[in-house]
Amino acid sequence: MVRLMGALMVCAVCIWAGFSAADRLRRRRDFLRDFVTSLSVLETEIAFGKYDLEEIFGRMNADEHLYGMYKTCSEQLGEYGIKRAWNNAVSAVADAASLTDSDIDAVCALGAELGMSDINGQIRAIERTAELSSGNAGEAEERCTRLTRVYRGCGMLSGAFAVLMLM
Repeated sequence: MVRLMGALMVCAVCIWAGFSAADRLRRRRDFLRDFVTSLSVLETEIAFGKYDLEEIFGRMNADEHLYGMYKTCSEQLGEYGIKRAWNNAVSAVADAASLTDSDIDAVCALGAELGMSDINGQIRAIERTAELSSGNAGEAEERCTRLTRVYRGCGMLSGAFAVLMLM
């Protein structure tokens, strides 16, 4: 009985590992897709709005796939300044969103230019970031589509193999 319980636990852990890897791909894809969408909202707010960045970020906190990035940035903006607040917010959500180094670099690049130039300069910075993030989002979508079932299947097969080896 103990042997069977141990085998089932090993099988469950292998399956969990496969599903967890697939979930990381999905979280990255969802974050990047929603971040690109939020950039168009940010661009519109900067171009036509009459609000400062702290208020804009405070109002952009509706999407759960962004893990509160804009809210975190809004809360730290007055204390640290835009560049540091933005980088802190990106660092705070990087693990939850399973971002790669290239994703983090693309998103952090925007923080260095927001609020540092006129409206046209900020819009150009947002467009550059949207372009980089769109490329990363496309790659994440492709990886998610291609590898999600592979990770789940490998988790189940390795669990079954481990059970067979223990029996």
